[in-house]
Amino acid sequence: MPTAMNDLWTAMDSDAAAGKSDAAGWLLRLARPEVGCPLFAAVEIASHRRAVLLRLPVASVPARRQWPSCKGLDPLTLKFGVDEYFGVVLKDERFRDVFSSLAEDLVRRVSEAATPAEQSSAFLGQLARWQKFLTISPEGLSDEAQRGLWGELYFLREHLLPALGPSAAIGWKGAEQAHQDFQFDGGAVEVKTTISKQPQVVRISSERQLDSHLWPILILHVVALDIREGIGETLPGLVASLRSALKADVTYREALEDGLLQAGYVDVHAARYADRGYVVRSETSLHVTDAFPALTEGILPPGVCDITYGLAIAACAAFMMSSSELKDTLSVINCAPQP
Repeated sequence: MPTAMNDLWTAMDSDAAAGKSDAAGWLLRLARPEVGCPLFAAVEIASHRRAVLLRLPVASVPARRQWPSCKGLDPLTLKFGVDEYFGVVLKDERFRDVFSSLAEDLVRRVSEAATPAEQSSAFLGQLARWQKFLTISPEGLSDEAQRGLWGELYFLREHLLPALGPSAAIGWKGAEQAHQDFQFDGGAVEVKTTISKQPQVVRISSERQLDSHLWPILILHVVALDIREGIGETLPGLVASLRSALKADVTYREALEDGLLQAGYVDVHAARYADRGYVVRSETSLHVTDAFPALTEGILPPGVCDITYGLAIAACAAFMMSSSELKDTLSVINCAPQP
């Protein structure tokens, strides 16, 4: 088993305290020596700052204008002898646990890249994703965000994977703040979760969210939940089950991991979510058509935009789909995602 980055840093902290040094005041350890990946865990001797460094040919070192600005982290370049390194160093100790998750994420992504140019691109791409995460949710997800994420992942596992197979994961767009949570060439699905009792009302976040003119098929799926401590399925449990379901498909597993990160979910926060279980009280699927009671761009007066509104589910009875109708409809949605 590969040694976790946090274990490498801990060992180097001890070596640094003993005055050991590899190069120019730094200690370096290969993150994945068994696959020859040039990614290193590093510790600066004087400051004990932790870093992740990628050894690259000079031509593949990113130009400074490409470096993302990440809260609590600093990109940097270093040169030890003839070797050039690009990396990121932890500057705010409040983010130490999150930095460990970032490091493991970088190890996984860079290990899969075949060339120095691809490794550099993978490193920068993940830093850009982490830039967003550290800006929005470094302390973890709010209760509402947890519930919304649980609903999207539940729909992916219970409905889309059975209908479309593992490739359904690439259609998950909710974490990207898209107008619909799942988007495919053949249609889209918006998932709403609610903990309210009857009458159920869900919030529609824009005039494009339920615009049936934008899609060959548009479905609104509402999941009514009860929240129970110690009962039901937790968010970490649902994440684990999806990872297991996608473990044989690297591309689709990585699509899931990207979505989780963009949604603000990292494993280091899992313990915060572990005592909140969700029990599905009911599910309602609605086929959104031109006659559906929605506010859309085409009917709004000029100058009216960026609207949000409540939708009473009881008023949408004429558009309800049975479970078999939902299954049949999902099976014809093309798995290729919208660009």
